[in-house]
Amino acid sequence: MRPALILGSLLVAANANADFLGLTAEVGSFSPDADTTAATTGTSVSSNNMDADSGTYYGIAFEHPIPLIPNVRIQGTELEADGTSGGNATIVDMSHTDYTAYYELLDGLLWLSLDAGISFRQYDGSVSISGSETDLDETVPMFYAAPAFSIPGTGLSVVGEFKVGSFDDKDVTDTTLKVKWESPFLVGIEAGYRTHDIDFENVSGRDVVSENSGVFLGVNIDI
Repeated sequence: MRPALILGSLLVAANANADFLGLTAEVGSFSPDADTTAATTGTSVSSNNMDADSGTYYGIAFEHPIPLIPNVRIQGTELEADGTSGGNATIVDMSHTDYTAYYELLDGLLWLSLDAGISFRQYDGSVSISGSETDLDETVPMFYAAPAFSIPGTGLSVVGEFKVGSFDDKDVTDTTLKVKWESPFLVGIEAGYRTHDIDFENVSGRDVVSENSGVFLGVNIDI
């Protein structure tokens, strides 16, 4: 009898905790404009004409009710610019993956939410100048904050996401503002504007400065 009671209690507790487990995901296309320069470290660039290519972005987050243990979010973006920099044919691949540990500081209080934590951004790209290619392989720690405001009864929410970091002559600022709509069937849509700025010195003998900003459109799932 006692094992049955214990098992029953555990099942009730598990079902109660399941209501607090959350999984969100999104995927879409980011279409930025680019102002990018790339050069061998120690040289100057007098002119540049670089265009950004549209790329795919994705994200997935897992939230749980366990105290002190942070929630986890993984995001990735394909980001590339090509053209000429200093008169040289140049391709800069700034694709990256973010690994974020965060806490929910506010969760629906007066329709407001606030997540905050730390992101580690792994750039896994390359810089090609006049056919000479080097790796753009850097990890930058960043502060992460994501406030949100939900409009009751509509499924709409306005979300901001801010990441900023500086490490070893590598500066990154990434700002996202978007509107999300969650349908009654879990799948929704989102659209917004994102700016991604980097200033890297002496990465495999190259300096890269890039400002990328533009719109994005995607779908999301909230379970």
